[in-house]
Amino acid sequence: MKRTTMIVASLVTLSAWAGTLQQASAQGSSDLAGGWIVTSWTNAAGETDTTPQRGLFVFTANGNYSIMYVLGDEPRAEYSGDSQSDAEVLSAYGSFVANSGRYTVTGNRFVYEAYMAKDPNYMAEFSAADRTNGVTVEWAISDGILSLHWIDGPTPGQKATLRKPTSQS
Repeated sequence: MKRTTMIVASLVTLSAWAGTLQQASAQGSSDLAGGWIVTSWTNAAGETDTTPQRGLFVFTANGNYSIMYVLGDEPRAEYSGDSQSDAEVLSAYGSFVANSGRYTVTGNRFVYEAYMAKDPNYMAEFSAADRTNGVTVEWAISDGILSLHWIDGPTPGQKATLRKPTSQS
């Protein structure tokens, strides 16, 4: 009897664990999985920058993401010495966007939610229960190019194209 109880308990535990894995993998997308380098940005007004500053989007198949990029067409300001003034720090980090968290895919859209973010206000909006800081993005992959179109959030109408890095990137 003891052995049967242990076997049943083990099967229940294994089944619950497998269900959790299945749910986690359903949240992400194996098509999105990997690292993607930004190759262009298009703002809501339709102006396209085909030589953007560095940007890296990383998606895992189980629904985690990390986004980092530099805004504008100027390289990030470098520090001039061993100690930085407040103005130098602001100049270097003011153009930098970074956040990480989870994402879920439904059809040709995904919603990402920042658990961590450079912007403390955006990060503070995160709620595991209420899912309150989600940003919706339409996506498509064609010939190895990832196209993103922000539907809502702080930059609705913005578009980006990305590609997977090569050994020379």
